[in-house]
Amino acid sequence: MAINCNGVSPQSLEWCDGKINLPGIRATVFFIPKRDIVDWPTLPDTFEADMDVMATYAGSFTLAAEKKWQTLHVLVDKSPITSESQGTKPSKTSLVKATFVHPGTEEQATAFCRLASNDDYVYLVQTKPGKYRVIGNDMYQTETNPAQNLGGAATDEMGTTLEVSVTDVSPAPFYTGIIETVNGDINEPVEVNP
Repeated sequence: MAINCNGVSPQSLEWCDGKINLPGIRATVFFIPKRDIVDWPTLPDTFEADMDVMATYAGSFTLAAEKKWQTLHVLVDKSPITSESQGTKPSKTSLVKATFVHPGTEEQATAFCRLASNDDYVYLVQTKPGKYRVIGNDMYQTETNPAQNLGGAATDEMGTTLEVSVTDVSPAPFYTGIIETVNGDINEPVEVNP
């Protein structure tokens, strides 16, 4: 029996000269232990007509009872997100990396470091233009490696740095679903009146 091996055909990657391209993320990162996620949104396995769909989770995260996304304040100019290809065909994946620099080093930041070092967290970051990206997935463990710098001299920097990395099938996928945070739901779809 023959199998159908029609490949995915990409669409053009257009760019308008003069368009502003704002780098970086916003100051609030959301995180949750993976065990508190009951059901995951899905990335499509097949390609239909729009490449945007292939890079975006469909649906929303379903969280365990009384669990919410927590917030992490970061210094945006020191908190880059990157991804790179890894492996060999036909099993290539993306290695997604993030550096989150939090200005605090006190008890709460120290306790977070202690917990995150040995746990599996999922992070949501919002880009400067406002779109959310997911760092973490249901297939691979997310590594969070914290470090603290208490400084020395009066002009030294201090803070907590979290080096986060995870293997994924895509560079940090987009997320358009609801985010149930400790401060209320955000990213709710806007209803358009007919």
